[in-house]
Amino acid sequence: MKPAFSIIFFTVSSGAGLGLLALVALVDSLGGESLEPPALWRGALLGLALVAAGLVSSVLHLANPKNAWRAFSRFRSSWLSREAVFAAGLFPVAALYLLLLANARAGRALLAFAAVALAWTVLVCTSMIYASLKPIRQWHTRWTPATYFLLGHWSGALLLCLIASIYAPVPVPLLGLAGILGLAALAAKLAYWYAIGRSAPTTLAQAIGVGQGARGPGAPSVAQARLLDVGHSRGTFLSDEFGFVLAREHAATLRAVALALAFGLPLPWLLAGMAHWQAALLPAACCIIGLLVERWLFFAEARHTVRLYHGDPRT
Repeated sequence: MKPAFSIIFFTVSSGAGLGLLALVALVDSLGGESLEPPALWRGALLGLALVAAGLVSSVLHLANPKNAWRAFSRFRSSWLSREAVFAAGLFPVAALYLLLLANARAGRALLAFAAVALAWTVLVCTSMIYASLKPIRQWHTRWTPATYFLLGHWSGALLLCLIASIYAPVPVPLLGLAGILGLAALAAKLAYWYAIGRSAPTTLAQAIGVGQGARGPGAPSVAQARLLDVGHSRGTFLSDEFGFVLAREHAATLRAVALALAFGLPLPWLLAGMAHWQAALLPAACCIIGLLVERWLFFAEARHTVRLYHGDPRT
């Protein structure tokens, strides 16, 4: 598919924001004394800002942004609608939690767990928008929600380490948690690429329901499906949006770049301790850039079944 920067930015920004917000609330509830209070509330503020920036970017992707309200109207059947509803519910809960956190008010544990639950729900709904699409083989896999969830928390953990390092040395438990999330996210992404590489491509015959061929009444042989005409003489919206082609060698290069920036550089810095915020800034920035490359690949490598009706032999 044709990668759109607004959606790439949305998924990376909101994913990092949701992961950061969830981690701040968890650290605050389970061991907040290990971090300086300003690090906690500023981390939550940054997380909420990243989510807001991502959602604004997603609205700008619409052909007619004034119709964005319609995203709330299909809650029972649409993951996008569920994402919109839960995101709308997240903001007042997270804002109230942030207010109590910034003023060091007691009794905020319930709000913290509510913020975690809503952040996780929004993150899962975002990933299921893509994982639920059966016509796109590269997305319709269990590894899609796993990678979205873990990559969001991995980038959020690095941002939390960066904010914490401004006020004091980053606590070892937080560094350990970030490292575990980074390794888990790396394993999930590699498993995702392995899974889509091993899955069988979809053919035109399978797309129209005659994967084993079609046999007529009394016919001695089986007829194989083939495309007689693409139905147009020039490019269309479908061929422009779904006909994006990424060369295999370019995909391999971009995968290596994404792995190096998102994991290869940040993980060693975690092992080194990241004592100062200047040292923590680089791995966090590298991770975000690497995830932008990873997410561009996620869209560029997707091949919609509609391409079969425009000349592609398989998707």
